[in-house]
Amino acid sequence: MTTMKRIHRPTLESARVLSALELNNYRFSGKHTVLTPELLEKMAASAQRKKVASAVGNDNDTVR
Repeated sequence: MTTMKRIHRPTLESARVLSALELNNYRFSGKHTVLTPELLEKMAASAQRKKVASAVGNDNDTVR
């Protein structure tokens, strides 16, 4: 009989709990998307660029 492997909980320094409304902002394709730290970082950066662009009144192409 094999024993279950122990998976240690990672220590996340910059993570925070998202509310249901915040989670609803993320849309994924019909395919299963593996969420990686790199992908989440890319999505957060994109959202930040959109936020800055709308605050400035320009489109996304001017804020890079």
